[in-house]
Amino acid sequence: MIQPASISNDERREFHRIHYPALERPWLFIGKQVYEVLDISVSGLRYVDPNTPAANLHDQIQGALHFRHSGRHTKTPLQIQGTVVRTQDQEIGLHFNREIPFNVLLAEQQYLRKHYPMWS
Repeated sequence: MIQPASISNDERREFHRIHYPALERPWLFIGKQVYEVLDISVSGLRYVDPNTPAANLHDQIQGALHFRHSGRHTKTPLQIQGTVVRTQDQEIGLHFNREIPFNVLLAEQQYLRKHYPMWS
């Protein structure tokens, strides 16, 4: 099926993504390194890696995802594992081996809508 040119990539995604303002970004801890998460969905995330060399395609990544405002995950990071599916500039796309619980992302989205009503 051909997609109309006016449909953006975000609208064609299988899962809704939460995009974060800079001050609210979750942290991804991989070993001793800490990275800012740009956006997240139940099936993956995109983070910034200013170091070179960056992760390589198909690398397996495991780490801890620390949300700033969504309930218990502010104190207890969520353990994640996934595969690098995209590297572009300093951004790394990661596809999770196991989905993030929907209630965690719902709490994140509710927080952002409450505190950043004009943010999309």
